[in-house]
Formats: sequence, C-alpha cells, structure tokens
Amino acid sequence: MTEGPSQAAGESTGPDIDAHLEILLRLVEAQPDASMAICLTTPGGIIGGHLVAARTWAERWEAAVRDAGVARQAAPMAQLPQMVQAAQPHGDASDRGLHRFLHLVDVTFMSVPGAPTASVWRGRVGDVCGWSLGAPS
Repeated sequence: MTEGPSQAAGESTGPDIDAHLEILLRLVEAQPDASMAICLTTPGGIIGGHLVAARTWAERWEAAVRDAGVARQAAPMAQLPQMVQAAQPHGDASDRGLHRFLHLVDVTFMSVPGAPTASVWRGRVGDVCGWSLGAPS
C-alpha cells in the first residue's frame, strides 16, 4: 500500500474537519440559550435554521415527540426525559473531542418545493458540504 504525499505511514485518514464550524458548535454548546441562524449545504439539499446546543435541541425534540401524538402512550412518555438525559452524556463528541452531530431548530428545507419546515433537525457534521451564517431571505 502506498501513501499519498501528505499521509504518513500509520496515519489514519478521517473526515475533513471544518475548524470554523467546530468553533460555532462549541460556542452554542457553551451557552445553552444561544442560537445562530445558519444555512447548511448537505448531500440532501440546503437547510436553514438556528444552530443550538444539543441539550436545547433535545428539549425541543422531546416536545416534538409529545406533539406527534405519542403522548397518548403515558408509560413510555413518562420515561422520555430520563432516556434523553441518559443519552446526553455519551454525547456527540468524537474520541478526538470534535462534534459528530449538529442540531438545528426552526428548520426550513430550502431545496424542496414549497420549502417545508420542521421544528428540529439533527445531522452529521461530516455531511455538511458548506454553510453560511444568517437566515435565508
């Protein structure tokens, strides 16, 4: 096996890291009430929304699950907050301390006819091809 000029022997190749996006993720995680308007380009299309901390997203997700009618099943719904809390410590950080996922609320799918919306969206950081700050006009 041969290595490329920039790859040393024994060095693993991983996804490219967007340091600027990682900085934004760390900023919103450090201030749980913070949110940033952002547009993302992904293989699935362009998504606009507000970048938020994982915990903020989890709270919104929990409300969305309740609003979806699952609330009628009282026993499982009573356990939902504990399940969300239990999943959080394992978190979204990779073994190198980088975020694996990003979280948006108040989402618009701009590449789809009619620009449908959703209250929450979670995606892999590695699937973001490009991004810009600000809300779509």
